[in-house]
Amino acid sequence: MRTQAKNITQLWCELIVDQLVKSGVRQFYGCPGMRNAPLLRAITLHPQTQLYNGWDERSQSYRALGYIKSSGKPAAIVCTSGTAVANFLPATIEAQKTHAPLIVLSADRPGELNATDANQTINQIEVLRDYCKEFWHASEPQETFPARALSGRIAFLTHKALQRPRGPLHLNIPLREPLDDSPVSFSDDWKAEAERILALKKNSLEFPHTEQLPTSESIETLSQRLLQAKNPLVVFGPLHGPHAYDLQEVSEFLKLYQANFSCDITSSLKFAYGADQGLIPTLDHPEVQKTLEENGPDLILHFGHRLTSKHYYGLLRRLYQRDATREIIHVGAGHYHEDPSFSFTSRWDLDPRKVLSALTKSLKEHGPIKRELFDWEPLILKKRKVIEDGPLSYPFITKRAIDTLSSAKQAFIGNSTFIRSLDSYAGSYAPNGHWQCVSHRGASGIEGHLSSTIGMIDTSDEKKSVKPTVAFMGDISLIHDLNSLILLAEQTTSETPLLVIIANNQRGGIFNLLPLAQKEEAKAYLTSLTTPHHQNFTALVQGLGVECIQAESKDGYQEALDQWNQSPRRLILEVIFDDDDNVEVYKKLKTVRL
Repeated sequence: MRTQAKNITQLWCELIVDQLVKSGVRQFYGCPGMRNAPLLRAITLHPQTQLYNGWDERSQSYRALGYIKSSGKPAAIVCTSGTAVANFLPATIEAQKTHAPLIVLSADRPGELNATDANQTINQIEVLRDYCKEFWHASEPQETFPARALSGRIAFLTHKALQRPRGPLHLNIPLREPLDDSPVSFSDDWKAEAERILALKKNSLEFPHTEQLPTSESIETLSQRLLQAKNPLVVFGPLHGPHAYDLQEVSEFLKLYQANFSCDITSSLKFAYGADQGLIPTLDHPEVQKTLEENGPDLILHFGHRLTSKHYYGLLRRLYQRDATREIIHVGAGHYHEDPSFSFTSRWDLDPRKVLSALTKSLKEHGPIKRELFDWEPLILKKRKVIEDGPLSYPFITKRAIDTLSSAKQAFIGNSTFIRSLDSYAGSYAPNGHWQCVSHRGASGIEGHLSSTIGMIDTSDEKKSVKPTVAFMGDISLIHDLNSLILLAEQTTSETPLLVIIANNQRGGIFNLLPLAQKEEAKAYLTSLTTPHHQNFTALVQGLGVECIQAESKDGYQEALDQWNQSPRRLILEVIFDDDDNVEVYKKLKTVRL
């Protein structure tokens, strides 16, 4: 294509955006400003981009992160110079921890202005650097820097960010005035070279597809270990990357290799299985931990990344201390060691999906391996009775949502109590199909949850398909992200049904579930941890033009779920309940025995 640039700054930005698009970046999340105007112009003019505008950098960065985690594709966020880029830090940290290819484009002022403390200048080079897989402080637009050098550098860095294990890329781009359409002449040769690059259908620097695959020897070794195990335990953690577990393949593996297994809520497998197939209901319950210790597995095979349950790692530590020869195998490729228990005996640095597929093929040669599975149904039924007989609480909210919401296809799960409550849920049989679950368990922050949910909806808009979405978040998380309510209200073009369930116990109730809350000396400062408030959100949400229902009873909550299930739409459901009631339900659940 021929450029419409009136000056080298505009053409410089066109080349950057062009190489990002040719690398697979199509979604851009823009923030207001003047220094980044040439970048926003280039994105807007490109025929293959989708630009979502927003007001707040932190919200936009989390929105992009929600899109990335839901779609498996990269996305870019764009900001002006100064403190704007600092607002990208929390989402960039989460992106690094969960291998998400978040592309940060921060416009900057020229070097001489930064050196003299000009307005709206900070040291942007160091703000995100520790949390990015790749970083480049670009040259200022100039004719002495070849156009092919610029395009090749962008292509190379984007490729590195998208190569496993994936991670954030920060491009800090100093731009000189003019930042608008003011014409400034520059070299015809430079312009011709830039136009030649823009006209290419591919990157100016190509990267043939390569992938690290498990060898036949390694799979044979692992297969033999599985075949020799008398009492194995298989654990499915989350996958960070463009592809989730293949449900059919996981089911085939579990049919061939019958064993007790656990699916973390973040694996998106939790609600596809029931206890009748060997699913362990939760790794957090004292009775489950006791049973697994007493019937200690002789082999533990852990697929994927870190689990939600910290008690799982405590269990691994105790099992390892009891028998250091016990094999605890971790299969997962990533940046981190990922062993809080210091108990894994071997790490297979490979894509878990590839290993699972290869193991399934290998096990077919030996025929199905039948074992007697532990019967968890009595524990599940007793827990259900406690939840159903008790007052409105987190366990009731999560249980009824899973039982009722058959139309939900993807879910955002907030941190603290909600994700633990959902992780503890299991049925005697598969509860309600296959949910794609998105969470921010890398750094386990509670900010940006509603923004990320909106980003998940963007995947439906991109594909022009309806993908019903449900989000679970606490009241404190919503307070952290109140400005995104405006973003949700302004998103009038999307037809994607969305149910946001807000658990409002008017405090950060998870701290009241910890042993600390029972200590007399902690009562003096406990409110500093729980940060109690007296806010209801329904009036605020309705004032922005978004439908909101308030439920203060179990029947009212169930009625609201049924209504949404029958007529999916955009709805915020605020569930108000007493935190003391919630604490009592959790205490009773811990006393349940087999």
